[in-house]
Amino acid sequence: MAELKVRDLSEQDLAGIESSAKRAHLSREAYLRELIHHDATDHLLSGDVSDLRELTRQMAIIIEQNTKAYLDFVDAVRRLPSEN
Repeated sequence: MAELKVRDLSEQDLAGIESSAKRAHLSREAYLRELIHHDATDHLLSGDVSDLRELTRQMAIIIEQNTKAYLDFVDAVRRLPSEN
């Protein structure tokens, strides 16, 4: 695995990182590794999220149209003359 050294980090920033790592129950190194990983891979998911939103929108339209067609069918069946 690659190594990374960060220079000129302020004491305030380092304290914030330490605090966040503790809240996450991680070492500073593990916490920073997760931050870097998420930042490096988030762009890969953004297109998928957009695609899922569009698919969800399309499915909602299809479900609405199918529901209307079903209700129209049920109404037409109810208006048929009974066999009694």
